[in-house]
Amino acid sequence: MSMVKLSTKKLHKGEHLFKEGDIAQEAYLIKSGYVSIWKTEDSQRVNLATKVEGEIIGEMALIDDTTRSATVTAQSDVEVEIITKVQLEAMLSNAPETLSAILHQLLESLRNSNDLITMYASRPVSNELRKNQT
Repeated sequence: MSMVKLSTKKLHKGEHLFKEGDIAQEAYLIKSGYVSIWKTEDSQRVNLATKVEGEIIGEMALIDDTTRSATVTAQSDVEVEIITKVQLEAMLSNAPETLSAILHQLLESLRNSNDLITMYASRPVSNELRKNQT
């Protein structure tokens, strides 16, 4: 990505970079700070991941042209570099078609896994399970 000059964006702790259901316009490379990725299920927040400096976020919806599958919130002051859809497409344009198909399959699997995690994490713990944990 060093060949392309990327613009930056700064967030303060608690600010959302994007929200679940938003239309994807950009992906982001975290330059400093860290963020949480989470979904809402039955009015409960379910944390899916924490991403830190050097990691890319928001690429899934950009690659497979869907809405955001989760919300990203700054957990500290954060600076990100913005990767536009055009820039990402240019980066991927030299990839073999087979690699693109694999990438789309992986994204679909990841979305399905995140949905399952969210569904199970939001369920109340049963009394029987509580007994087994003590």
